[in-house]
Amino acid sequence: MALKNQYRYEWLGLLRDRWIIVLSLILLAVCFYAAHNGREKVAERQAPLEKAFEEERATDDMYVALIDSVDQGLKHGLPVWQNPQRLNVIGQRAARVCAFEAQPLALVSTGQSDLFTHMVKPRLYGEALTLGFSELSNPVQLLFGSFDLAFVSIYLLPLLVLAFSYNVLSSEKESGTMRLTLVQPVAPTRWLLNKLVIRYIILSVVFIVAFVFSLAISGVSVTTEIGSVVKLIIAVLAYMLFWFGLSFWVNLRGKSSGSNAVVLVSLWVLLVLLVPAIISQLANSLYPVPSRVGMLTELRKAEADAQKKADEILSGYYRDHPELARTDTSEQSLYPFWLSYFASQGEIRKAVEPILIEYESKLQAQQRTVDKLRFFSPAVLLQNSFNELAGTSSRHYAAYRQQVVDFAGTWRGYFVPRMFRNEVMKKEMFGELPQFAYNGGDVEEQFLADVTGLILLAIGVFALSLLVYRNQAVERILAV
Repeated sequence: MALKNQYRYEWLGLLRDRWIIVLSLILLAVCFYAAHNGREKVAERQAPLEKAFEEERATDDMYVALIDSVDQGLKHGLPVWQNPQRLNVIGQRAARVCAFEAQPLALVSTGQSDLFTHMVKPRLYGEALTLGFSELSNPVQLLFGSFDLAFVSIYLLPLLVLAFSYNVLSSEKESGTMRLTLVQPVAPTRWLLNKLVIRYIILSVVFIVAFVFSLAISGVSVTTEIGSVVKLIIAVLAYMLFWFGLSFWVNLRGKSSGSNAVVLVSLWVLLVLLVPAIISQLANSLYPVPSRVGMLTELRKAEADAQKKADEILSGYYRDHPELARTDTSEQSLYPFWLSYFASQGEIRKAVEPILIEYESKLQAQQRTVDKLRFFSPAVLLQNSFNELAGTSSRHYAAYRQQVVDFAGTWRGYFVPRMFRNEVMKKEMFGELPQFAYNGGDVEEQFLADVTGLILLAIGVFALSLLVYRNQAVERILAV
């Protein structure tokens, strides 16, 4: 009965202070704006992709019409090197769009999406696809200033928690009512914990309502994505629990309201801003990636060396791949230059492969380091969960990058053997050209580990607070 009365009186007190109304309005406003801003970013991301797909369809239609004209004996008006029947022309100029389209919950977290490209067109020839992506210099950059729902949850929500709970005990002590309260048969820790529990419940309900409504208004089908939405809410509730745990510990110190505010804000700066920056810089310092300029230099050098011995390389290529040798040698080859070029690509890859392997290994080592150290900051854990469920994590972009590289090999594998057989492009072949489709199922899931880490951190803070202050004298808590 005493516990029920405490919750009821606490609720009435919060209503009289109008905290609930102010808090609800603030959360609703920032969540709605953040969701709107995230939707705008997703729209900016999708617009170039839609345009690229339209251009791809228009290019296919144009070349089908040109090839049909040639088949009918009509003139196409193009120079010989742009003859639409030549496979190298189609392989280069009608490249497929490899798009990384936004996932249903992409608006909740910008993540890495404004660091990497979402569209690549692997062509028949050109630089190695592994060099055609933006260079990674920070595998878990938190993207300060991107005002989305992840930003609200990670940076602003803890401040609301702290503002809602920093002076729970100190205000009672400073007003002189704490001594009267402790006359009752109740331990200070139990009394404080009950007051924080009602605040946690209120803030959780307000956040869930604001979060779900903002998603629904922004066009997200909450019922369809209910599983991911529930996961996001669970992660945020665990994150909030951690900050209430810190507030519990700071209140038990028995200091003034001003002292509590300074300590809690300092902890917010440390855990939300400094620790993630330290983790990032530590990963970069331990495993610096090779210079991209150096890789390009080695590539140019390998290409120059391959050109000097093109005939020798082509002869060796035919020896290694006798199935590609033409049976009818009386017919003039349509692709003499390109056969030498593709044969030399193996030599070029061998020359730059050590640098590429080092580059990839350093990136992977950076990510492994961050994955291990992320448990030192609840902010990194929550950001990782948001990015994973939004499909904007560094792991998603690494998977996309590898799938594009694999597709580039498939694209070239379609044309190169046919060019060695001296074939030409036919309009029926457009329907069988390889198509790219991103598959996010290969991305490692870390949500369970992240949420478990958040819950353990929260439990640890509460347990440590009770352990430290279990023998705390009432007089010390009441001391000014």
